[in-house]
Amino acid sequence: MRNIYRFLIGAAAVTSLFSCSFFDVEPQVICSDTFYNSEAEVKYGLAGVYGAIGKEQFYGNFYSLMYANVDDLCYFNRDVSTNYLQYCRHNASTSQVYDIWTAIYQGVNNANAFMEAVVETDYDKEGKYFNEARFLRAYYHFLLAQSFGDVPLRTKAVKTPDEVMSPATPQYDILTWAAAEMEACLDLAAEEVTEQPSRVTRTTVQGILARVYLFLAGESVSGGDKAEFLTKARDYAKAVIDSGKHSLNPDYSRVFINMIEDEYDTEYHESMWEAEFLGDRSSAENWSNGRIGDLLGLQSGDSASSKYSEFKCNYAYGQYDGSLKLWDLYWQTDRTEDENALPTITDKRQEWNLPPYNYAGNAQQPPYGETTGKAVAGIDKTPYIYNNVSTTNDPTAAQAIRNCGKFRREIQYEGLKTSKLLYTTINYPILRYSDVLLMYAEASNELSGVSAQAYDCVKMVRDRAGISTLPMGSYDKDSFRELVRNERGRELCFESLRRFDLIRWGIYVKEMNKYTEWAADERWSKSAKASRAANMGGYIKPMHVLLPIPAIELGVNKELVQNELWR
Repeated sequence: MRNIYRFLIGAAAVTSLFSCSFFDVEPQVICSDTFYNSEAEVKYGLAGVYGAIGKEQFYGNFYSLMYANVDDLCYFNRDVSTNYLQYCRHNASTSQVYDIWTAIYQGVNNANAFMEAVVETDYDKEGKYFNEARFLRAYYHFLLAQSFGDVPLRTKAVKTPDEVMSPATPQYDILTWAAAEMEACLDLAAEEVTEQPSRVTRTTVQGILARVYLFLAGESVSGGDKAEFLTKARDYAKAVIDSGKHSLNPDYSRVFINMIEDEYDTEYHESMWEAEFLGDRSSAENWSNGRIGDLLGLQSGDSASSKYSEFKCNYAYGQYDGSLKLWDLYWQTDRTEDENALPTITDKRQEWNLPPYNYAGNAQQPPYGETTGKAVAGIDKTPYIYNNVSTTNDPTAAQAIRNCGKFRREIQYEGLKTSKLLYTTINYPILRYSDVLLMYAEASNELSGVSAQAYDCVKMVRDRAGISTLPMGSYDKDSFRELVRNERGRELCFESLRRFDLIRWGIYVKEMNKYTEWAADERWSKSAKASRAANMGGYIKPMHVLLPIPAIELGVNKELVQNELWR
Protein backbone atom coordinates (compact mmCIF):
# COMPACT_ATOMS: atom_id res chain seq x y z
CA MET A 1 0.00 0.00 0.00
CA ARG A 2 1.38 3.41 -0.93
CA ASN A 3 2.24 6.05 1.59
CA ILE A 4 0.19 9.20 1.90
CA TYR A 5 1.60 12.63 2.49
CA ARG A 6 -0.51 14.73 4.85
CA PHE A 7 -0.11 17.83 6.95
CA LEU A 8 1.04 17.58 10.51
CA ILE A 9 -1.27 20.16 12.04
CA GLY A 10 -2.85 20.58 15.44
CA ALA A 11 -6.60 20.29 15.87
CA ALA A 12 -7.01 24.03 16.27
CA ALA A 13 -5.06 24.71 13.09
CA VAL A 14 -7.19 22.23 11.16
CA THR A 15 -10.25 24.30 12.01
CA SER A 16 -8.75 27.57 10.80
CA LEU A 17 -6.57 26.51 7.87
CA PHE A 18 -8.83 27.82 5.14
CA SER A 19 -10.49 30.66 7.01
CA CYS A 20 -8.21 33.36 5.62
CA SER A 21 -5.95 31.73 3.08
CA PHE A 22 -4.95 28.48 1.50
CA PHE A 23 -1.89 28.60 3.78
CA ASP A 24 -2.02 29.62 7.41
CA VAL A 25 0.89 27.43 8.48
CA GLU A 26 4.07 26.31 6.79
CA PRO A 27 3.21 23.09 4.93
CA GLN A 28 4.76 20.01 6.49
CA VAL A 29 4.20 16.51 5.15
CA ILE A 30 4.52 13.18 6.91
CA CYS A 31 3.99 9.57 5.91
CA SER A 32 0.77 7.77 6.84
CA ASP A 33 -0.47 4.22 6.43
CA THR A 34 -3.83 5.22 5.00
CA PHE A 35 -5.05 7.07 1.96
CA TYR A 36 -6.80 10.42 2.08
CA ASN A 37 -10.00 10.02 4.06
CA SER A 38 -11.70 13.33 3.22
CA GLU A 39 -11.56 16.21 0.77
CA ALA A 40 -10.15 18.38 3.57
CA GLU A 41 -7.19 16.01 3.84
CA VAL A 42 -6.75 16.20 0.07
CA LYS A 43 -6.55 19.99 0.34
CA TYR A 44 -3.98 19.74 3.12
CA GLY A 45 -1.90 17.48 0.88
CA LEU A 46 -2.22 19.87 -2.06
CA ALA A 47 -1.08 22.72 0.17
CA GLY A 48 2.03 20.64 0.79
CA VAL A 49 2.72 20.70 -2.95
CA TYR A 50 2.44 24.49 -2.96
CA GLY A 51 4.46 24.64 0.25
CA ALA A 52 7.85 24.36 -1.44
CA ILE A 53 7.28 27.81 -2.96
CA GLY A 54 7.32 29.42 0.49
CA LYS A 55 10.62 27.92 1.65
CA GLU A 56 13.45 30.33 2.38
CA GLN A 57 15.60 28.34 -0.03
CA PHE A 58 13.04 28.94 -2.81
CA TYR A 59 10.94 32.09 -3.21
CA GLY A 60 11.63 33.19 0.37
CA ASN A 61 15.24 34.20 -0.41
CA PHE A 62 17.80 31.86 -1.95
CA TYR A 63 16.27 31.33 -5.41
CA SER A 64 14.32 34.58 -5.70
CA LEU A 65 16.86 37.03 -4.25
CA MET A 66 20.36 35.58 -3.99
CA TYR A 67 20.21 33.98 -7.42
CA ALA A 68 17.47 35.29 -9.69
CA ASN A 69 17.52 38.93 -8.61
CA VAL A 70 21.19 39.60 -9.37
CA ASP A 71 20.99 41.05 -12.85
CA ASP A 72 21.76 44.19 -14.85
CA LEU A 73 19.11 46.20 -12.95
CA CYS A 74 19.58 44.88 -9.40
CA TYR A 75 22.80 44.22 -7.49
CA PHE A 76 23.81 43.06 -4.02
CA ASN A 77 25.19 46.08 -2.15
CA ARG A 78 27.29 44.38 0.55
CA ASP A 79 30.91 43.12 0.49
CA VAL A 80 31.55 39.74 -1.07
CA SER A 81 32.54 38.09 2.25
CA THR A 82 30.67 34.76 2.20
CA ASN A 83 27.97 35.98 -0.19
CA TYR A 84 29.25 33.79 -2.98
CA LEU A 85 26.00 33.33 -4.88
CA GLN A 86 25.16 37.04 -5.01
CA TYR A 87 28.65 37.79 -6.34
CA CYS A 88 28.66 34.86 -8.76
CA ARG A 89 31.64 33.39 -6.90
CA HIS A 90 29.68 30.21 -6.30
CA ASN A 91 30.62 26.74 -7.46
CA ALA A 92 29.20 23.22 -7.22
CA SER A 93 30.05 23.08 -3.51
CA THR A 94 28.28 26.32 -2.53
CA SER A 95 25.63 25.45 0.02
CA GLN A 96 22.95 27.80 -1.35
CA VAL A 97 23.18 26.16 -4.79
CA TYR A 98 22.44 22.79 -3.22
CA ASP A 99 19.67 24.31 -1.09
CA ILE A 100 17.92 25.74 -4.17
CA TRP A 101 18.18 22.39 -5.96
CA THR A 102 16.85 20.52 -2.92
CA ALA A 103 13.96 22.90 -2.24
CA ILE A 104 12.63 22.77 -5.80
CA TYR A 105 13.02 19.00 -6.04
CA GLN A 106 11.20 18.69 -2.73
CA GLY A 107 8.29 20.44 -4.43
CA VAL A 108 8.53 17.93 -7.27
CA ASN A 109 8.53 15.00 -4.86
CA ASN A 110 5.59 16.38 -2.90
CA ALA A 111 3.67 16.76 -6.15
CA ASN A 112 4.42 13.20 -7.21
CA ALA A 113 3.47 11.77 -3.81
CA PHE A 114 0.23 13.75 -3.76
CA MET A 115 -0.71 12.71 -7.31
CA GLU A 116 -0.02 9.06 -6.56
CA ALA A 117 -2.17 9.22 -3.44
CA VAL A 118 -5.11 11.27 -4.64
CA VAL A 119 -5.90 8.97 -7.57
CA GLU A 120 -6.62 6.24 -5.02
CA THR A 121 -9.41 8.25 -3.40
CA ASP A 122 -12.95 9.26 -4.25
CA TYR A 123 -12.38 12.90 -3.33
CA ASP A 124 -11.04 14.20 -6.63
CA LYS A 125 -13.17 12.47 -9.25
CA GLU A 126 -12.86 15.36 -11.72
CA GLY A 127 -9.09 15.48 -11.29
CA LYS A 128 -9.05 19.14 -10.28
CA TYR A 129 -6.59 18.78 -7.40
CA PHE A 130 -4.54 16.23 -9.32
CA ASN A 131 -4.07 18.67 -12.19
CA GLU A 132 -3.21 21.53 -9.88
CA ALA A 133 -0.35 19.41 -8.52
CA ARG A 134 0.53 18.31 -12.05
CA PHE A 135 0.93 21.93 -13.11
CA LEU A 136 3.12 22.70 -10.10
CA ARG A 137 5.30 19.68 -10.83
CA ALA A 138 5.77 20.96 -14.38
CA TYR A 139 6.50 24.48 -13.15
CA TYR A 140 9.14 23.23 -10.73
CA HIS A 141 10.81 21.28 -13.54
CA PHE A 142 10.72 24.40 -15.72
CA LEU A 143 12.59 26.37 -13.07
CA LEU A 144 15.13 23.57 -12.62
CA ALA A 145 15.84 23.34 -16.35
CA GLN A 146 15.94 27.12 -16.68
CA SER A 147 18.47 27.40 -13.84
CA PHE A 148 20.54 24.20 -14.06
CA GLY A 149 20.16 23.05 -17.69
CA ASP A 150 20.03 19.26 -18.02
CA VAL A 151 18.42 17.81 -14.88
CA PRO A 152 16.71 14.57 -13.85
CA LEU A 153 13.05 14.34 -14.83
CA ARG A 154 11.15 12.91 -11.88
CA THR A 155 7.59 11.72 -12.42
CA LYS A 156 7.36 9.34 -9.46
CA ALA A 157 7.81 9.99 -5.76
CA VAL A 158 11.27 9.08 -4.50
CA LYS A 159 10.94 6.85 -1.45
CA THR A 160 14.27 4.99 -1.33
CA PRO A 161 17.92 5.99 -1.95
CA ASP A 162 18.07 3.79 -5.05
CA GLU A 163 15.27 5.79 -6.65
CA VAL A 164 17.46 8.89 -6.59
CA MET A 165 19.71 7.37 -9.23
CA SER A 166 18.79 8.75 -12.63
CA PRO A 167 20.63 10.53 -15.44
CA ALA A 168 19.89 14.06 -16.51
CA THR A 169 17.30 14.74 -19.19
CA PRO A 170 18.36 17.39 -21.73
CA GLN A 171 17.14 20.90 -20.95
CA TYR A 172 15.13 21.10 -24.17
CA ASP A 173 13.29 17.86 -23.37
CA ILE A 174 12.52 19.01 -19.82
CA LEU A 175 11.12 22.32 -21.10
CA THR A 176 8.94 20.77 -23.80
CA TRP A 177 7.73 18.10 -21.35
CA ALA A 178 6.84 20.82 -18.83
CA ALA A 179 4.92 22.77 -21.47
CA ALA A 180 2.98 19.66 -22.53
CA GLU A 181 2.16 18.86 -18.90
CA MET A 182 0.87 22.38 -18.33
CA GLU A 183 -1.25 22.21 -21.46
CA ALA A 184 -2.77 18.95 -20.25
CA CYS A 185 -3.96 20.78 -17.13
CA LEU A 186 -5.78 23.58 -18.94
CA ASP A 187 -9.19 21.91 -19.21
CA LEU A 188 -9.31 21.10 -15.52
CA ALA A 189 -7.74 24.28 -14.17
CA ALA A 190 -10.08 26.50 -12.18
CA GLU A 191 -11.93 28.83 -14.54
CA GLU A 192 -12.51 31.68 -12.13
CA VAL A 193 -9.83 33.82 -10.57
CA THR A 194 -9.84 33.59 -6.80
CA GLU A 195 -9.41 36.13 -4.04
CA GLN A 196 -6.20 34.33 -3.16
CA PRO A 197 -3.57 34.61 -5.90
CA SER A 198 -1.54 31.90 -4.19
CA ARG A 199 -3.72 29.36 -6.08
CA VAL A 200 -3.29 28.77 -9.80
CA THR A 201 -6.20 29.09 -12.22
CA ARG A 202 -6.64 28.62 -15.95
CA THR A 203 -5.29 32.06 -16.77
CA THR A 204 -2.31 31.45 -14.48
CA VAL A 205 -1.47 28.31 -16.45
CA GLN A 206 -1.83 30.21 -19.74
CA GLY A 207 0.41 33.04 -18.53
CA ILE A 208 3.14 30.66 -17.33
CA LEU A 209 2.89 28.75 -20.61
CA ALA A 210 3.63 32.01 -22.43
CA ARG A 211 6.74 32.36 -20.25
CA VAL A 212 7.88 28.79 -20.89
CA TYR A 213 7.46 29.10 -24.65
CA LEU A 214 9.29 32.43 -24.75
CA PHE A 215 12.20 30.77 -22.96
CA LEU A 216 12.10 27.86 -25.41
CA ALA A 217 12.19 30.37 -28.27
CA GLY A 218 15.23 32.10 -26.80
CA GLU A 219 18.92 32.02 -27.67
CA SER A 220 19.97 29.83 -24.75
CA VAL A 221 17.89 26.76 -25.69
CA SER A 222 18.99 24.54 -28.55
CA GLY A 223 16.40 22.76 -30.67
CA GLY A 224 12.82 23.09 -31.79
CA ASP A 225 10.90 25.39 -34.07
CA LYS A 226 11.41 28.89 -32.69
CA ALA A 227 8.55 30.35 -34.72
CA GLU A 228 6.20 27.70 -33.32
CA PHE A 229 7.29 28.49 -29.78
CA LEU A 230 6.79 32.22 -30.33
CA THR A 231 3.35 31.55 -31.78
CA LYS A 232 2.35 29.56 -28.72
CA ALA A 233 3.75 32.22 -26.40
CA ARG A 234 1.76 34.90 -28.22
CA ASP A 235 -1.43 32.85 -28.29
CA TYR A 236 -1.32 31.88 -24.61
CA ALA A 237 -0.68 35.48 -23.60
CA LYS A 238 -3.57 36.56 -25.83
CA ALA A 239 -5.83 33.97 -24.21
CA VAL A 240 -5.21 35.65 -20.85
CA ILE A 241 -5.92 39.07 -22.36
CA ASP A 242 -9.06 37.87 -24.12
CA SER A 243 -10.38 36.23 -20.94
CA GLY A 244 -11.19 39.67 -19.54
CA LYS A 245 -10.43 38.39 -16.04
CA HIS A 246 -7.43 40.64 -15.45
CA SER A 247 -6.56 44.30 -15.90
CA LEU A 248 -3.96 46.80 -14.74
CA ASN A 249 -4.51 48.44 -11.40
CA PRO A 250 -4.47 52.20 -12.17
CA ASP A 251 -2.07 52.68 -9.24
CA TYR A 252 1.24 50.86 -9.80
CA SER A 253 2.30 51.18 -6.17
CA ARG A 254 -1.01 49.67 -4.96
CA VAL A 255 -0.11 46.35 -6.61
CA PHE A 256 2.77 45.98 -4.17
CA ILE A 257 1.10 47.68 -1.23
CA ASN A 258 -1.49 44.91 -1.45
CA MET A 259 1.29 42.32 -1.13
CA ILE A 260 2.77 44.18 1.84
CA GLU A 261 -0.61 44.58 3.55
CA ASP A 262 -1.64 41.00 2.74
CA GLU A 263 -4.66 42.24 0.83
CA TYR A 264 -6.06 40.56 -2.27
CA ASP A 265 -7.05 42.60 -5.29
CA THR A 266 -10.61 41.49 -6.06
CA GLU A 267 -11.23 44.22 -8.63
CA TYR A 268 -8.34 44.13 -11.10
CA HIS A 269 -6.64 40.80 -10.36
CA GLU A 270 -3.40 42.15 -11.79
CA SER A 271 -1.36 39.94 -9.50
CA MET A 272 -2.13 36.56 -11.00
CA TRP A 273 0.09 34.33 -8.88
CA GLU A 274 2.03 35.07 -5.70
CA ALA A 275 4.35 33.27 -3.34
CA GLU A 276 2.50 33.66 -0.08
CA PHE A 277 4.16 34.26 3.28
CA LEU A 278 1.86 34.44 6.28
CA GLY A 279 4.12 34.35 9.32
CA ASP A 280 6.76 36.70 10.76
CA ARG A 281 8.10 34.20 13.34
CA SER A 282 6.72 36.26 16.20
CA SER A 283 5.50 32.96 17.67
CA ALA A 284 5.65 29.22 16.98
CA GLU A 285 2.16 29.39 15.47
CA ASN A 286 3.10 32.35 13.25
CA TRP A 287 5.99 30.79 11.37
CA SER A 288 7.08 31.51 7.82
CA ASN A 289 10.20 31.71 5.68
CA GLY A 290 9.98 34.90 3.62
CA ARG A 291 12.71 37.56 3.73
CA ILE A 292 10.90 39.83 1.23
CA GLY A 293 11.04 43.42 2.47
CA ASP A 294 13.82 42.61 4.92
CA LEU A 295 16.60 41.80 2.44
CA LEU A 296 14.83 43.24 -0.61
CA GLY A 297 13.56 46.52 0.78
CA LEU A 298 14.51 49.83 2.42
CA GLN A 299 17.28 49.59 4.99
CA SER A 300 15.90 50.48 8.40
CA GLY A 301 17.13 50.47 11.98
CA ASP A 302 20.46 49.66 13.59
CA SER A 303 21.56 46.63 15.54
CA ALA A 304 21.92 48.60 18.79
CA SER A 305 18.39 49.96 18.72
CA SER A 306 15.67 48.85 21.09
CA LYS A 307 13.06 51.34 19.89
CA TYR A 308 11.23 48.97 17.53
CA SER A 309 7.86 50.14 18.83
CA GLU A 310 8.65 53.64 17.56
CA PHE A 311 9.85 52.62 14.10
CA LYS A 312 8.18 54.06 11.01
CA CYS A 313 9.76 51.30 8.94
CA ASN A 314 10.27 47.86 10.46
CA TYR A 315 13.82 46.54 10.77
CA ALA A 316 15.32 45.64 7.39
CA TYR A 317 18.77 45.08 5.93
CA GLY A 318 18.07 46.53 2.47
CA GLN A 319 20.74 44.49 0.68
CA TYR A 320 19.70 45.09 -2.93
CA ASP A 321 19.92 48.32 -4.93
CA GLY A 322 18.85 49.43 -8.36
CA SER A 323 21.70 49.78 -10.86
CA LEU A 324 22.72 52.80 -12.90
CA LYS A 325 21.18 51.11 -15.92
CA LEU A 326 17.82 50.88 -14.16
CA TRP A 327 18.05 54.54 -13.23
CA ASP A 328 18.75 55.50 -16.83
CA LEU A 329 15.83 53.38 -18.07
CA TYR A 330 13.64 55.77 -16.08
CA TRP A 331 15.69 58.94 -16.53
CA GLN A 332 16.83 58.81 -20.17
CA THR A 333 15.66 55.86 -22.24
CA ASP A 334 12.50 55.95 -24.40
CA ARG A 335 11.43 59.40 -23.20
CA THR A 336 9.76 61.75 -25.64
CA GLU A 337 11.22 65.18 -26.46
CA ASP A 338 8.69 66.88 -24.17
CA GLU A 339 9.68 64.61 -21.27
CA ASN A 340 13.39 65.09 -21.89
CA ALA A 341 12.88 68.84 -21.48
CA LEU A 342 11.63 68.30 -17.93
CA PRO A 343 14.09 68.51 -14.99
CA THR A 344 12.92 65.31 -13.33
CA ILE A 345 11.70 61.77 -13.99
CA THR A 346 8.05 61.43 -14.98
CA ASP A 347 7.71 57.63 -14.65
CA LYS A 348 5.60 56.94 -11.55
CA ARG A 349 7.32 53.59 -11.09
CA GLN A 350 10.73 55.17 -10.46
CA GLU A 351 9.92 56.79 -7.11
CA TRP A 352 8.16 53.67 -5.83
CA ASN A 353 10.89 51.29 -6.98
CA LEU A 354 13.83 53.60 -6.15
CA PRO A 355 12.63 56.08 -3.49
CA PRO A 356 14.99 58.92 -2.48
CA TYR A 357 15.26 57.73 1.14
CA ASN A 358 15.55 54.79 3.47
CA TYR A 359 15.48 54.59 7.29
CA ALA A 360 19.13 53.88 8.04
CA GLY A 361 19.66 57.07 10.05
CA ASN A 362 22.14 59.81 9.18
CA ALA A 363 23.96 62.10 11.60
CA GLN A 364 24.84 64.58 8.86
CA GLN A 365 21.42 65.18 7.35
CA PRO A 366 17.96 66.05 8.72
CA PRO A 367 14.93 63.82 8.21
CA TYR A 368 13.64 63.67 4.65
CA GLY A 369 11.84 66.89 3.71
CA GLU A 370 12.96 68.83 6.80
CA THR A 371 15.68 71.41 7.25
CA THR A 372 16.77 70.81 10.85
CA GLY A 373 17.19 67.91 13.21
CA LYS A 374 18.90 64.55 13.11
CA ALA A 375 17.58 61.41 11.44
CA VAL A 376 17.10 58.43 13.75
CA ALA A 377 17.47 54.95 12.28
CA GLY A 378 14.13 53.22 11.79
CA ILE A 379 12.18 56.31 12.74
CA ASP A 380 13.01 59.10 10.27
CA LYS A 381 13.20 59.04 6.51
CA THR A 382 16.87 59.46 5.63
CA PRO A 383 17.80 61.06 2.30
CA TYR A 384 20.60 59.54 0.28
CA ILE A 385 23.73 61.63 -0.18
CA TYR A 386 26.18 61.28 -3.02
CA ASN A 387 29.09 63.62 -3.72
CA ASN A 388 27.73 66.01 -1.07
CA VAL A 389 24.36 66.28 -2.79
CA SER A 390 21.28 65.12 -0.89
CA THR A 391 18.10 63.77 -2.45
CA THR A 392 16.25 66.23 -0.23
CA ASN A 393 17.56 69.04 -2.41
CA ASP A 394 17.95 67.18 -5.70
CA PRO A 395 15.51 64.33 -6.45
CA THR A 396 17.86 63.02 -9.16
CA ALA A 397 20.85 62.65 -6.80
CA ALA A 398 22.25 59.36 -5.52
CA GLN A 399 21.75 57.37 -8.69
CA ALA A 400 22.49 53.64 -8.42
CA ILE A 401 22.87 53.65 -4.62
CA ARG A 402 19.18 53.53 -3.71
CA ASN A 403 17.58 50.51 -2.09
CA CYS A 404 14.81 48.61 -3.82
CA GLY A 405 11.62 50.17 -2.50
CA LYS A 406 9.15 47.89 -4.20
CA PHE A 407 8.63 45.70 -1.11
CA ARG A 408 9.26 48.26 1.65
CA ARG A 409 8.42 47.56 5.30
CA GLU A 410 6.98 50.98 6.18
CA ILE A 411 4.52 50.45 9.01
CA GLN A 412 1.78 52.40 7.25
CA TYR A 413 1.58 49.32 5.01
CA GLU A 414 3.00 46.35 6.92
CA GLY A 415 1.87 47.31 10.40
CA LEU A 416 4.12 47.87 13.39
CA LYS A 417 6.45 45.12 14.60
CA THR A 418 7.69 45.65 18.13
CA SER A 419 10.77 43.47 17.82
CA LYS A 420 13.49 42.77 15.27
CA LEU A 421 11.49 40.37 13.07
CA LEU A 422 13.45 39.57 9.92
CA TYR A 423 10.91 37.21 8.38
CA THR A 424 7.92 38.98 6.89
CA THR A 425 4.38 38.36 5.70
CA ILE A 426 5.03 40.21 2.44
CA ASN A 427 3.98 38.19 -0.60
CA TYR A 428 6.11 37.99 -3.74
CA PRO A 429 4.82 38.14 -7.33
CA ILE A 430 5.35 35.13 -9.60
CA LEU A 431 3.09 36.32 -12.44
CA ARG A 432 1.47 39.70 -13.07
CA TYR A 433 -0.87 40.82 -15.83
CA SER A 434 1.54 43.53 -16.99
CA ASP A 435 4.06 40.75 -17.65
CA VAL A 436 1.47 38.97 -19.81
CA LEU A 437 0.88 42.15 -21.83
CA LEU A 438 4.60 42.55 -22.44
CA MET A 439 5.06 38.88 -23.30
CA TYR A 440 2.32 39.18 -25.90
CA ALA A 441 3.95 42.30 -27.38
CA GLU A 442 7.37 40.63 -27.52
CA ALA A 443 6.21 37.38 -29.12
CA SER A 444 3.96 39.15 -31.60
CA ASN A 445 6.74 41.51 -32.68
CA GLU A 446 9.27 38.71 -33.11
CA LEU A 447 6.82 36.86 -35.33
CA SER A 448 5.54 39.63 -37.59
CA GLY A 449 6.80 43.01 -36.48
CA VAL A 450 4.89 45.80 -34.80
CA SER A 451 1.13 45.31 -34.69
CA ALA A 452 -1.62 47.52 -33.32
CA GLN A 453 -2.42 45.10 -30.49
CA ALA A 454 1.23 44.63 -29.54
CA TYR A 455 1.69 48.40 -29.50
CA ASP A 456 -1.46 48.86 -27.41
CA CYS A 457 -0.25 46.30 -24.85
CA VAL A 458 2.97 48.24 -24.30
CA LYS A 459 1.16 51.56 -24.30
CA MET A 460 -1.24 50.37 -21.59
CA VAL A 461 1.71 49.61 -19.32
CA ARG A 462 3.35 52.95 -20.10
CA ASP A 463 0.08 54.91 -19.73
CA ARG A 464 -0.35 53.48 -16.24
CA ALA A 465 3.18 54.70 -15.45
CA GLY A 466 2.25 58.19 -16.59
CA ILE A 467 4.74 58.38 -19.44
CA SER A 468 4.27 59.25 -23.11
CA THR A 469 4.76 56.83 -25.99
CA LEU A 470 5.74 57.72 -29.52
CA PRO A 471 3.18 56.92 -32.25
CA MET A 472 3.15 53.33 -33.49
CA GLY A 473 4.64 54.40 -36.82
CA SER A 474 7.80 55.53 -35.06
CA TYR A 475 8.86 51.93 -34.44
CA ASP A 476 10.19 49.18 -36.64
CA LYS A 477 10.71 45.61 -35.50
CA ASP A 478 14.14 46.27 -33.99
CA SER A 479 13.29 49.49 -32.16
CA PHE A 480 10.04 48.02 -30.84
CA ARG A 481 11.96 44.99 -29.58
CA GLU A 482 14.22 47.34 -27.66
CA LEU A 483 11.23 49.24 -26.28
CA VAL A 484 9.62 46.03 -25.00
CA ARG A 485 12.86 44.85 -23.39
CA ASN A 486 13.33 48.20 -21.68
CA GLU A 487 9.72 48.26 -20.57
CA ARG A 488 10.10 44.84 -18.97
CA GLY A 489 12.96 46.31 -16.96
CA ARG A 490 11.08 49.39 -15.83
CA GLU A 491 7.94 47.44 -14.96
CA LEU A 492 9.22 44.11 -13.60
CA CYS A 493 12.53 44.98 -11.94
CA PHE A 494 13.22 43.19 -8.63
CA GLU A 495 10.75 40.37 -9.47
CA SER A 496 13.21 37.54 -10.27
CA LEU A 497 12.55 37.67 -14.02
CA ARG A 498 15.26 39.88 -15.51
CA ARG A 499 18.13 37.41 -15.22
CA PHE A 500 16.26 34.86 -17.31
CA ASP A 501 15.17 37.52 -19.80
CA LEU A 502 18.82 38.37 -20.41
CA ILE A 503 19.70 34.69 -20.73
CA ARG A 504 16.98 33.94 -23.28
CA TRP A 505 17.91 37.09 -25.23
CA GLY A 506 21.49 35.81 -25.37
CA ILE A 507 22.97 38.95 -23.77
CA TYR A 508 23.41 37.99 -20.12
CA VAL A 509 27.21 37.93 -19.97
CA LYS A 510 27.62 41.05 -22.12
CA GLU A 511 25.16 43.10 -20.08
CA MET A 512 26.48 41.95 -16.71
CA ASN A 513 30.06 42.77 -17.72
CA LYS A 514 28.93 46.35 -18.33
CA TYR A 515 28.81 46.88 -14.57
CA THR A 516 32.53 47.73 -14.82
CA GLU A 517 31.66 50.47 -17.33
CA TRP A 518 28.70 51.79 -15.32
CA ALA A 519 30.76 51.82 -12.12
CA ALA A 520 33.23 54.21 -13.75
CA ASP A 521 30.48 56.75 -14.41
CA GLU A 522 31.01 59.81 -12.22
CA ARG A 523 27.39 59.61 -11.09
CA TRP A 524 28.31 56.40 -9.24
CA SER A 525 32.08 55.95 -9.23
CA LYS A 526 32.74 57.56 -5.82
CA SER A 527 30.46 55.11 -4.02
CA ALA A 528 31.83 51.92 -2.46
CA LYS A 529 28.79 50.20 -3.88
CA ALA A 530 30.04 50.89 -7.40
CA SER A 531 33.26 48.95 -6.86
CA ARG A 532 31.30 46.04 -5.36
CA ALA A 533 28.98 45.93 -8.34
CA ALA A 534 31.90 46.14 -10.76
CA ASN A 535 33.60 43.33 -8.87
CA MET A 536 30.50 41.20 -9.39
CA GLY A 537 29.72 42.12 -13.00
CA GLY A 538 33.28 41.86 -14.22
CA TYR A 539 33.53 38.31 -12.92
CA ILE A 540 30.56 37.01 -14.94
CA LYS A 541 31.52 34.33 -17.48
CA PRO A 542 29.51 32.17 -19.92
CA MET A 543 29.26 29.40 -17.31
CA HIS A 544 27.09 31.70 -15.16
CA VAL A 545 24.21 31.32 -17.59
CA LEU A 546 23.49 28.17 -15.56
CA LEU A 547 23.99 27.06 -11.99
CA PRO A 548 26.32 24.08 -11.48
CA ILE A 549 24.84 20.75 -10.49
CA PRO A 550 25.50 20.56 -6.72
CA ALA A 551 28.49 18.46 -5.74
CA ILE A 552 26.49 16.66 -3.06
CA GLU A 553 23.93 15.59 -5.64
CA LEU A 554 26.67 14.32 -7.95
CA GLY A 555 28.02 12.29 -5.05
CA VAL A 556 24.64 10.72 -4.33
CA ASN A 557 23.34 10.24 -7.87
CA LYS A 558 26.12 8.38 -9.66
CA GLU A 559 24.28 8.57 -12.99
CA LEU A 560 24.39 12.37 -12.99
CA VAL A 561 27.23 14.39 -14.50
CA GLN A 562 28.11 18.07 -14.21
CA ASN A 563 26.66 20.31 -16.93
CA GLU A 564 29.15 21.18 -19.65
CA LEU A 565 29.61 24.84 -18.74
CA TRP A 566 30.92 23.90 -15.29
CA ARG A 567 33.17 20.95 -16.14
